[in-house]
Amino acid sequence: MTGLSRLLFSLLLIFCLLVPAMANATQVPLPENEIRAAVSNFLDNKLAGSGWKTRINQLITPQGHTVSKGKREYEVIAPANWPGFGAVSIALVVRVNGVVEKNLPLRLAVDAETEMVVAKRQLLNGTLLTADVLETKMQNLALAGGQHIKSIDDAVGKKTRITVRPGYPIRSDQLVAVPVVVSGQLVTIVLERPGMKITVSGRAKSSGGIGDLIRVENLSSRREIPAKVVDSSTVEVGF
Repeated sequence: MTGLSRLLFSLLLIFCLLVPAMANATQVPLPENEIRAAVSNFLDNKLAGSGWKTRINQLITPQGHTVSKGKREYEVIAPANWPGFGAVSIALVVRVNGVVEKNLPLRLAVDAETEMVVAKRQLLNGTLLTADVLETKMQNLALAGGQHIKSIDDAVGKKTRITVRPGYPIRSDQLVAVPVVVSGQLVTIVLERPGMKITVSGRAKSSGGIGDLIRVENLSSRREIPAKVVDSSTVEVGF
């Protein structure tokens, strides 16, 4: 090998060694604290106004990723039907200087607590709920499957469809409304507006509990109309 060849070979070798080093110098590790901050910010925005007490129980982040030097921006994408608690797979989109560089899968688990109605004692199937057997406590939303009852008033007067253990949340799908108006019963139909109240006699054409929507017949016009049950003898239209 001539002297010139040896020189060219040495220069080529140096170039090959320097290029990867120069490329690596333009890359920086993806900071885990920024990933966690992005996920926390996403949760704060998603759950704003919920009144829940939340904490990240688990966040599995990818390791060893690098991105280009520059201004980093993060976008968290979660399934549209995720309620904001429990385990979920999400995506983290990383942009550097406005250009997408990474789309990383993350595994997230969130614990969330809120005030909900629970049973003071064991409630057998078919129990008619009264205020004295109920209380509100902070409970994990996962225990109620997102179908918790917020107010004791929303449960009173309904019956349990299953047996509920003491201290456990009562789910809305575990209750059934007790009809206070039955089909064929005479009722008073009320239409109320500011400065005006009209009452007419009617007949229930279906049964329902307080707050339920039933069909009633106006005995004056013989028309059937929807009405909301107010109490055991009164229904309301135009609500």
